Amino acid sequence: MKKLLSVILALTMCLSVMTFTVSAAEAFPTSFEAPSSVVLSETVLNGACIQVTYNKGADLSELVTLGTAAREKYGISNYQYYIQIDWSLDSQNDWQYHSNWDEVKAGNEKYSQGIGEYIIEPVYGQTTENRKILQVNYGNTDVWSSYISNDKISVDDKGNKYIDYQEHTIYVRARFLVRYRPEGQSDWEYVISDWSPVVAYGKDSKPFEIPTSLEAPVISDLQLTETFEGDPLATFHITNPQSVKDNSVGAQSIGDSLYMHAEVSIGGGAWTSVQLSDRDVSDGQINAILTSAADVVTEDTYVKLRTRYEYHDGNGALIVSSDWSNVIQFGAPAWGNASEWATAELARADELGLIPETLEGADLTADITRAEFAAVAVKVYENLSGTAAIPIINNPFTDTKDVEILKAYNIGAVNGTSATTYEPDALLNREQAAAMLTRVFKKVSLAGWTLATDSQFTLPYEKPALFADDADISDWAKDSVYFMVANGIINGVGNNKFAPKNVTSADEANGYANATREQALIIAVRMVENLKK
Repeated sequence: MKKLLSVILALTMCLSVMTFTVSAAEAFPTSFEAPSSVVLSETVLNGACIQVTYNKGADLSELVTLGTAAREKYGISNYQYYIQIDWSLDSQNDWQYHSNWDEVKAGNEKYSQGIGEYIIEPVYGQTTENRKILQVNYGNTDVWSSYISNDKISVDDKGNKYIDYQEHTIYVRARFLVRYRPEGQSDWEYVISDWSPVVAYGKDSKPFEIPTSLEAPVISDLQLTETFEGDPLATFHITNPQSVKDNSVGAQSIGDSLYMHAEVSIGGGAWTSVQLSDRDVSDGQINAILTSAADVVTEDTYVKLRTRYEYHDGNGALIVSSDWSNVIQFGAPAWGNASEWATAELARADELGLIPETLEGADLTADITRAEFAAVAVKVYENLSGTAAIPIINNPFTDTKDVEILKAYNIGAVNGTSATTYEPDALLNREQAAAMLTRVFKKVSLAGWTLATDSQFTLPYEKPALFADDADISDWAKDSVYFMVANGIINGVGNNKFAPKNVTSADEANGYANATREQALIIAVRMVENLKK
């Protein structure tokens, strides 16, 4: 019994000195960004109603996304968010704002039907929204006499009232009001954003212009998880340029649309379109549902993702698109073992789609074969030309049926070691690499060029100083070597030498002039970046 009492006493003493931590709720935000990219447009019977289109900032979008989870996060019993829209006709001095606007009082909200002191509406969704205000032909038109003089109201032949915006200008500003009730408190607390910049529509305004180009998005932090149904889900973050946000609002204001399009590559495969949880132009986390790849995606799968913006007219026709974003990846990269100095440019090769399937996961420090380099040359051709290479129908070679070699042969990038042999497993030297990629450039840029007519074409470049081992460069390769060097694509090996091919038995033994796989991919990157028009 004494022993039991001693144990209880010891536990009591321990408990008395232990500190228990209870996770405290976060403080509710004290500020929100003002509405941005505000655009005005006419809707409903030509001037009978003005539509206000705007974007929410990332802070309010996050609060909207939280939904009921915000109550626990901030220790509140309830919260609501509104947009308040103020207006003035033909002047920026006759705003309708009243101090009552600083609170939302029960029974005082005026919604978009008609006109009045209050134009306050609840906010929905995450990003771009529309609000209709100043609906002239709605309900009891006597209300107009309190706010707009009759000489500014026109009437059509059917008796419909409207404002002629060829003669008048409406000015609008907007702000967000968020109210919340702390747990255990009966009164509301209010957080009010700044007013947006004033925007105009009508006689003294400039209408929205459809963009002719779009900046590319920037994406980051690709993660792989799954949906409630078990489908693989890729999540990523996006940062949108302000110009794109502005154009997104402008597009919606005239019935067009600007949204994101995304593509994924699974396991190094072809790029395919993917469904996004939110195609609107919104900053923050976006989900991409990989349902079509459910059978092949695991937590170790190599996944790449890229996005771009697309502007479509009201009928869905594509008007203009941005360049693709940077490529982000999850899982093992498309290359295996590689030198540390080569990693950055290999990542770029992967972004540009220049790593052939045969080299994915391979030891890139090893020497490259003629077959492997043919596949690299095909990737460069497809990137520079924007055209898919097709294999030659009648295979001239008896020692290979490799489809990439037959594609490279068909575009004139490669030649055989004889009329009937290619020697696909032979190692490639540096002058051969220069010649193959130069032929790719000629095929893309010189109309009518073929390997058979090569001597009839001259490359446009200023020839650099000769290498000390110029005599070792084969005559058929010299023009290609110096063209590549002049354009910063292939460099020498030091001591003013190019090392075009293995000349001595010692060279052959140590692979002095052999091109490695990672070197081949790096010169492919430089080829695309330095020579693509």
